[in-house]
Amino acid sequence: MKYVILGNGPAGVSALKAIREVDQAGDITVVSPETWRYYSKILLTHWIAGKVRFPDLFLVDEDFYEMNGAKTVFGAAATRIDPARKAVELSNRQRLGYDRLLLAMGSSPQVPDVRGIRLPGVHYLRTFDDAERIAQATSSARRAVVIGGGLVSLKTAEGLLARGLEVWVVVSSGRLLSQITAPEDAAAVLRIFKEAPGLHILLNCDVTRVEGRGRVERVLLSTGQRIECDIVVVGKGVTPNLLCTRGTGIATGRGVIVNDRMETSVPGIYAAGDLAEGFDIARGSAAVNALWSSAVWQGRVAGYNMAGRDVTYAGDVAMNSVTFRGGCIVALGKTRPADGDEVYTLTTRRSDDSDYARLVFRGSRLAGAVLIGRAVETAGVLRSLIARRSDVARIKGDLLRGRMSYPCMVKDVAGLCALVAS
Repeated sequence: MKYVILGNGPAGVSALKAIREVDQAGDITVVSPETWRYYSKILLTHWIAGKVRFPDLFLVDEDFYEMNGAKTVFGAAATRIDPARKAVELSNRQRLGYDRLLLAMGSSPQVPDVRGIRLPGVHYLRTFDDAERIAQATSSARRAVVIGGGLVSLKTAEGLLARGLEVWVVVSSGRLLSQITAPEDAAAVLRIFKEAPGLHILLNCDVTRVEGRGRVERVLLSTGQRIECDIVVVGKGVTPNLLCTRGTGIATGRGVIVNDRMETSVPGIYAAGDLAEGFDIARGSAAVNALWSSAVWQGRVAGYNMAGRDVTYAGDVAMNSVTFRGGCIVALGKTRPADGDEVYTLTTRRSDDSDYARLVFRGSRLAGAVLIGRAVETAGVLRSLIARRSDVARIKGDLLRGRMSYPCMVKDVAGLCALVAS
């Protein structure tokens, strides 16, 4: 059996391991446009900040692929898939035949339609090579502009602050983390970031032009303001890498559409990770959850099925978290309520007002939560309630009275399990 895995991230590597559990003799080839072995992209901003050593980025040893009997084609990307001939064409003009194919190419940063956005000094953060270029640029820089108020943007801002730069974060919407929180959370979220020395947050405005003679020197905002800067980092979201699926018959929506075995509409071709529309438990429908944990599980399920073991993907619950200078925010499940949902906000009576929780219920089930401060201690238990579709009617009153401590939750959940068992 010939297996080709397009992607060397958590989905691709998890699939490789799963295949080898079932099929010790099959021919496996891993393809990646990057030249590095499997590493943690989550740690890139920490590496920029100087908090993580270079060797600690890597999640496998140098001999990992050899030990798992896998060939690698690094530094090349898939340009075309030919399902009829079961072949993949690569950017290095190589052609690989396959019996089973996994699409795990992830996603790429969105490039905003802004004049001057391609000037030297404008960066994106998706790969280690991106992080290295940003780190090198900070050695002679004093001020940076970060475009976007999402997870990557804010963590990049923190890394740049640690390098001693003054950082301006320019956000189109009126709040930070708008993709994973709701308007009700805006003030509580902003409190985590607004007091950081050297950090300036500008809401409700856009970068309309990047200017400079040969490289970045300043940005022009929609408000008319100009900010002199040495670096611009763009964090305006990502787009699944679907280019090589065009004309293949592989069904796509926002991402690649898969069944519960992670198989696409074309038999023998599977998809996992940031480009796959896996089942989202909280939403009750398919969604692209660009999460490390989702990529690992989806890749594992795909790998098993590629090798002949029948395994299904039960779905996942979106869980995003960001820490910033000691503060922490966690968003679980469905954070934007729909018609028929009940929403409750719990705030602390402490003078610093740093603890916050907003819970979303659908009938007698918990569907989502936004947690800040000490409330994040309950994230694991709340996520479990969402993932298990537990009936929380018995403990709902305790949650709404602010009994959010971990010991209380464990006691309540234990009682709930005992009740169900009886």
